Amino acid sequence: MNNIVAVITQESAKISCNFDQVEQAIKGTLAEFEGVVFTEDSKTYAKKQVASLRKQKKEFQENLRDAKNQYMAPWNEVETRAKNLIALYDEPINFINGQVQAFEEKRIREKKEEIEAVYNELVPEDLQDYIPLECIYGAKWDNATTNMKTVKKEISEIVTKTQGEISVISSMGSDKVQAALALYMANRNLAAAVKYISDYEAKKKEILAQQERREAERAEALRREEIEKIRREERARIAEEERIRNEAKREAVEEIKTVDEAAAAPLTEKHSMKVLYVVVGTMEELQEVEMAFNSWGLYYERKDV
Repeated sequence: MNNIVAVITQESAKISCNFDQVEQAIKGTLAEFEGVVFTEDSKTYAKKQVASLRKQKKEFQENLRDAKNQYMAPWNEVETRAKNLIALYDEPINFINGQVQAFEEKRIREKKEEIEAVYNELVPEDLQDYIPLECIYGAKWDNATTNMKTVKKEISEIVTKTQGEISVISSMGSDKVQAALALYMANRNLAAAVKYISDYEAKKKEILAQQERREAERAEALRREEIEKIRREERARIAEEERIRNEAKREAVEEIKTVDEAAAAPLTEKHSMKVLYVVVGTMEELQEVEMAFNSWGLYYERKDV
């Protein structure tokens, strides 16, 4: 295209008006009527003055409009042609730009294909769900000034960072690791995934602590119940032994109270009483007691205890 540019030239135009003269005339009219009180006689004159001033105002406004239109006529003609000329610029611009855009789109398409190939080369298949290409695609990767060496470097750094963060999550040793990895896969936010596990483990720890407290309380209750059971059984055993002893005593007493009625009959009188004595003494002393019973004609039976 020839280096021909549109050049606008403008000649100085002069427009004049007798502003000062008219201004003085208007002020003179105002001064003439200041302080005047109109009467019935002067009313007609006043109305004529108002009509005259309005006519002068209207004529001046119309002259001003006509002068402007006349003054702007050359400009309006230039502006119309200028707008047509501006619109004409768009024809070569759009033609050339269309080819440039087509070339740029082709370059970007080929660049994207090259980036996708590099992505598949550098990102292991098991990581592609964590770092899908569309999520890590650099804003400047499509630029002609960004070379593939830079793209490879950035993708490699993302892979290394992702592997490290997955390792951090996996090493937390929680039964919620898989859920945390799914969360990380969705938002690529290590802090959020770690917090998810930490919150879960804290809650789990609290639940386990509560369970342990409840188990300890149940165990203590069972221990106390067992102790009370043992105590009841011991009291029952002691009571049973006491009952047996008492029963044995009663049986022993009943046994002691029995005598050989047939043997005692010869020595028994109508008013004879049957009594029990517990005598503590030596063998010699006991023999003396028995001799006394014999001498008194008493029937007795000796029952050693």
